[in-house]
Amino acid sequence: MADLSNGHANLHLHTVFSDGELQPADVVRAHARAGFAAIALTDHDTLAGVDALGDLQGWGVRILSGVELSIEDEPDRGLIEAHLLGYAFDLDDASMRLRLRLASEERETQKRETVRLLAEAGYPVDWEAVRRRALGNVGKPHIVAAVEAASRQVSREELYAVMGPGGRAHVGRAQDLRLDDAVALVRAAGGVAVLAHPGVYDHVEDLELSFRTCAAAGVGGLEVTYPQDPQDPYGERSRKLMDRFAEVARRYGWVATGGDDFHGPVVTPRIRLAAWTATPASCVDELLARV
Repeated sequence: MADLSNGHANLHLHTVFSDGELQPADVVRAHARAGFAAIALTDHDTLAGVDALGDLQGWGVRILSGVELSIEDEPDRGLIEAHLLGYAFDLDDASMRLRLRLASEERETQKRETVRLLAEAGYPVDWEAVRRRALGNVGKPHIVAAVEAASRQVSREELYAVMGPGGRAHVGRAQDLRLDDAVALVRAAGGVAVLAHPGVYDHVEDLELSFRTCAAAGVGGLEVTYPQDPQDPYGERSRKLMDRFAEVARRYGWVATGGDDFHGPVVTPRIRLAAWTATPASCVDELLARV
């Protein structure tokens, strides 16, 4: 473990229990060795990765409870494919546990239908091949990996586009949480809700409407220090977007949080493990002050 903190935090990390590639302990140890002051595992709709760690103390790095929630599409409110991050909530909260179990079941149904539509469209994929790749919740990277294993003729970009909004294999989940309900769920469990990766919502026509909607719902933070341009995560475009969203956070009185959304070397090849230095650890204390 590192002797001195590097003063950084990484509050957006995935593991094998959703669509990441590494075990939770490996992700945590890498950040502890690099000297990070604080991290959060934020698997999609599950706390299985956090649970696998056992006690969150004694890892050489401060670990916040975390989760990433999928939000119901409401185009008239600026919400399309939106994600909400929950932090610092009670891991034993019964309502949170129940809702995440239901969300995991809904995710399974959705991904089954996505695979069916892809196969119908001529892509070489079947559900069994996808399911074998997932230890926990199935994610789009598991589907992409299964297709790539069957054929190198299909590009990753093409697959994500086909599964994305407006794509032939895009499937919305029947019972995603409404934004207001998701925020209420996190807050009732003693946590803080943060709007994830605003730079990714380039399919949203009026992003300012999204921000106003989130503010009215009680969102307490915005993921500012994030690789907002996935094609150039450490580059100039990402930095400019971070500056833009830092101003948004100031306007709305939100905590500016961040993380690199690391999944693994195959899923996010441009993101280096435990190398994100854009998020100051001070944002953790600001988050906790909102609890």
